[in-house]
Amino acid sequence: MPVKEKQVALIELFYDLIFVYAISRLTSIINIPVNGEIPPFSLFNYIITSFVILQAWLYFTNYVNRYGQWKWYEYIVAIINMIAVIYMANTISATWNNYLAVAFNISMLIMLFTVVFLYSVHANKEKSFNGASGNSIKILLVVCIIYLISSLAIIFGYMDFVIWLNVLAILTGAFLPFFIRGNFDKSIISFPHLAERFELLTIITFGEAIVGMTHFFEVRSFDLVPILVFLIIITMFGSYVVQIHDLVNHHREERSLRLMFSHYFIVISINLVTVAFELIHSGEINYWIPSLMLIISLIVFYLSIMANKEYYYEGIKLTRKNIFSMVLVTLIGSFVILGFIGSLYGFLIGALIITFGNFEILLDKYQKSLKNKLIN
Repeated sequence: MPVKEKQVALIELFYDLIFVYAISRLTSIINIPVNGEIPPFSLFNYIITSFVILQAWLYFTNYVNRYGQWKWYEYIVAIINMIAVIYMANTISATWNNYLAVAFNISMLIMLFTVVFLYSVHANKEKSFNGASGNSIKILLVVCIIYLISSLAIIFGYMDFVIWLNVLAILTGAFLPFFIRGNFDKSIISFPHLAERFELLTIITFGEAIVGMTHFFEVRSFDLVPILVFLIIITMFGSYVVQIHDLVNHHREERSLRLMFSHYFIVISINLVTVAFELIHSGEINYWIPSLMLIISLIVFYLSIMANKEYYYEGIKLTRKNIFSMVLVTLIGSFVILGFIGSLYGFLIGALIITFGNFEILLDKYQKSLKNKLIN
């Protein structure tokens, strides 16, 4: 059976831009230190809200990937969805109140109901709710109920439960598909289209990282700091491109769950690297916090992109030597960051050892795979 091909429409790129705006707003939750520290709840709130936003993006993206034909009503629903995303993004704040929380939940419900509507239209055309569209409707309605309960909790003064209801909504959306299977035909999924959508979202997130580090480029003086920051971002980007775009075979028929879940962590880790740079630049933070944040974010980033090694072209394998080399450069870079704690150059050089070292290992694997193809 031929692999399902699907072209990414221009409106999908517009949709991704709006969601990256929402993701970039998340940094406002944790990029301002309080007495030189980041409150643990703020970091927890950041991570949970990140997952909520990315999951909302994925709900609509999955519909488009499986059934979207961009008919007139799909454009209208996409516009409504995007307007709701902008409202939702503007509710994100380090100091949430009841009003903002209710507005956030209402925006999420609008986004979810737009996707339910689209799946319902498709299920009605098929005259069956037993397939993938019916599964998605059931899952999304359960998630909607959770957000409705969350809204009621806010209205009746139970704000402490809201974050846990958001966690429940994330877990429901992520794991309920394993229990509500129905007659799911994985051939409806276009792996090439989905991979391209995730690549575009990640590339735009890297663009936000570039914007976030431009304040290092001080025109009144010149030093190596902005160059090192830029090299860290560009080598992270290079690692992502080699691993996901070059080594992964996009022309396949897959359920794509590994691709989906790994990109949640890829996008969040890129954003946290940006936050670590902003905290260091502020000069008002305990150096241990951005240092540990940077190390953990880079480890999560590389673990997440390497999780997609199962999609490699036939004949390409990640060897024990590759794994040992990647672990070694990551440990060396981490020791440099922590060994020179308080030094900006130690912070940046250590990070560059991690990103450049891993990039070189992946690039070498790609070049050897090209050489083997020429030989064979």
